[in-house]
Amino acid sequence: MWIEFASQNIESNEFPDFLFDGGFIEHFEVTSSYEGKKGSKQKGESFKLKANIKRELCSKLQEKPVGKVIERSAYKHLEDHSYSNICKSIKRNWTNHINSYDNYPSMKKHSVFLLEYTDFSLQTAIVNKDSPAMIYDSYRISADKELLKWIYGFKDKIEYLILFHEESLEVIKIDKIKKIIDGLPSARFESVIGIEKSTHIGWKQK
Repeated sequence: MWIEFASQNIESNEFPDFLFDGGFIEHFEVTSSYEGKKGSKQKGESFKLKANIKRELCSKLQEKPVGKVIERSAYKHLEDHSYSNICKSIKRNWTNHINSYDNYPSMKKHSVFLLEYTDFSLQTAIVNKDSPAMIYDSYRISADKELLKWIYGFKDKIEYLILFHEESLEVIKIDKIKKIIDGLPSARFESVIGIEKSTHIGWKQK
């Protein structure tokens, strides 16, 4: 696809993020965590966890002889994740980038919004009437009728939606969404209760 031929915009702070012959790709992250003014709560708390354990490791290394390898780990409960949060995140980020698109002076034939979902805290269950539910370890936008209906309203501006997750890759042509929705079974999106772990290993050198 175009992604492999796209090159990064030399104007790093300008829309779009990537350009290819005849089109562009705009990339942004979405989250199922609560987002405040400072962004994702999950990302913020994860950063604190890693910073604290790194600080503790460095402190302990001062007491150890040269070459001694030590390891320190810390744990915390995952922040609250929800389907409502990821819908808000997608709509807010999408709208912000559409505003940038509207101010983009050179309209391209092909337009792609690349969404990246990095959390592992929301699962998708697709429920078929006469068979067991299929459970996926990530949020699947291709199963989300309501959000797809909302995105369909941008079919005259954005040609493709891509949602990337470590567990899945979804590519949707936006003007085909109505046909996709017609054949969709029902789906549920549930948060995962879990614990996050951060581990650092270090040793002192001369």
